Amino acid sequence: MRKSHVQQNAVEVMVGAFLFMALLALGFFTIVLSQENWFKTSYRMDILFDDVSGLVNGDKVFVRGVDVGRVKSMNIHPEGVMARLSLSQEIKLRDNYQIRVLPSSVLGGKYVAIDEGGFDNPLLAEGALIRGKGPVDFIAELTEATQTIRGSLEKGGILANLEGTMANLREITDRLQRGEGTVGRLLTQDDLYNELRKISSNIGDISERLNKGEGSLGKLLSKDDTLYRDLSDAVAALKDVAQTLSKGEGTLGRLAKDDTMYNQVNELLGEARAAIDDLRETTPVLTFSSIFFGAF
Repeated sequence: MRKSHVQQNAVEVMVGAFLFMALLALGFFTIVLSQENWFKTSYRMDILFDDVSGLVNGDKVFVRGVDVGRVKSMNIHPEGVMARLSLSQEIKLRDNYQIRVLPSSVLGGKYVAIDEGGFDNPLLAEGALIRGKGPVDFIAELTEATQTIRGSLEKGGILANLEGTMANLREITDRLQRGEGTVGRLLTQDDLYNELRKISSNIGDISERLNKGEGSLGKLLSKDDTLYRDLSDAVAALKDVAQTLSKGEGTLGRLAKDDTMYNQVNELLGEARAAIDDLRETTPVLTFSSIFFGAF
């Protein structure tokens, strides 16, 4: 009986020790996962934002890409939202500092980005109110951009022109569906289609005849180049004649190149014309003399 009581106490002690170790492990992992360091000095920074848009307690704080702290708390302020940051190191801000709330990924989440400012600028006065900029609302920006574009389109009359164009396209589409016009008939009637098929068939026949070498054009296109050679010889002969004339050879060539023969021919023609004129003038006298002497 006494031994059983001792065993029961031992079991209770072991259970208690196990629970104690479990609590210690739970506390240790809670500290590690929360990334809170209770044994180092932390620095506080209060920042006034006009809007934080999804920033929550525990979100990270970065300075030049380095994780330096967390968002500790946020409270509503008359001018916006006062966020308190817990930093692992002291940050010295300068006059041209920038503090912004930025999205950590496209899937969501935010973080605070601190830019201390240029080192050539003076340090921010002690106790000065620190202001930050909230994140960009892409939906609001897109809505505003859409409204601006729409206003520009309406102001320039472009939207009205587009509406008129769409109305014209709709009217054309309706006409096509009703079978009006050539294109509409092609879409709704088979007559033009059959005629086009006949024309296409005729063109096919002509192409086939040309391919077989039938007709003058077919002979020109056929592999038998007799007609082509004849035409080539004729062109070559004409070229020789042209060259002969150009060189002044032959009667035509001399007429084309030498003015002497032209002048002689011209004088000959003049003399012949004068002789004909004299003959015309003497013809009445000869006629009268023949009549007179014939009477005797």
